[in-house]
Amino acid sequence: MEILIIHPGGLGDVVLSLPAVALLRSGFPAARITVAGNIDHLVPVMSGYAERILSLSSLPLHHLYAPGSVPESVVKFWRSYDRIVSLTGGGDREFTRKFKEIHPNVIVASWRPAPGDAKHVSQLFVDSLDIGIHPETEAAPAPILLESELSNEGKRWLGAQGWNGRDPLTALHPGAGSRIKRWPVSRFMRLAQHLALQEKRKLLIIEGSAERGLAEQIVAELPADAAIVFDSMSLNLIAGVVAHCDLFIGNDSGVAHLAAALNVRCVVLFGPTLPQHWAPLGHDVTILRNAQGCEGCASRGSDHTCLENITVEEVIRNSKPLQVCRPTKLEY
Repeated sequence: MEILIIHPGGLGDVVLSLPAVALLRSGFPAARITVAGNIDHLVPVMSGYAERILSLSSLPLHHLYAPGSVPESVVKFWRSYDRIVSLTGGGDREFTRKFKEIHPNVIVASWRPAPGDAKHVSQLFVDSLDIGIHPETEAAPAPILLESELSNEGKRWLGAQGWNGRDPLTALHPGAGSRIKRWPVSRFMRLAQHLALQEKRKLLIIEGSAERGLAEQIVAELPADAAIVFDSMSLNLIAGVVAHCDLFIGNDSGVAHLAAALNVRCVVLFGPTLPQHWAPLGHDVTILRNAQGCEGCASRGSDHTCLENITVEEVIRNSKPLQVCRPTKLEY
């Protein structure tokens, strides 16, 4: 059996779809699963769940959006799969009509939360798999099954940056896709100073191309050998490096989802986004959010002060190992 999943989402979306893909894997153990999307996001996440990864651009999706009939060669391509789950096109009636006419076993699913929907996105992905299997009531977290070569590559890279492989390694991710989802960098600076100077932790500062300069500000206040900067490298290497951390502290971002699914202990700082929909899934994830007095959250506007409500002391307290007593604060 050939199963195709079409997934246009970003890194965090891909990670949150893992419970659904794992359910497909267990429901059809003999099937060959292909996932099409952003290859950079899919490769480090889908190993062990999918046999093949394709670029979304390689699929003839434009024929489903365009007016007129679909060429026979395109029909033949889609029918080469026994079952298709399309996580794109859910809001386009014509796309859905054409796809279902072409293939009797295609599902076109909308997976972003609708207004008033209380379900977590991972559950929406699971609910989209109405293809003859019976999912459990709740989506079960599914870990990233990191390939050993990626883990070894990450360890080699860290060693080349001066990590001895023994000191506790804490990842800090001060960035996020949107500025309103970022905890103030001044607080990351104070947090980094505490972790490096008081707890003697080696720090890994993760910086992406959209958040240039944040790592430099944090490192400037630290001793010369206290931190390693991971600067805009491949997601494969990010996964291999983060897998060796024993703690991740960062904003609501795709990297936070990656860390949680790698079973790294996480403290994730949420602002405007609702954790009930988007909280990372993992074995030890603490979500901090406090929207009290935030006009942006109250009115769905753009002037957000919610992340400023989270103090450095609160993050430090919640970053302690579970056995030390780390209360979870989760406010919607």
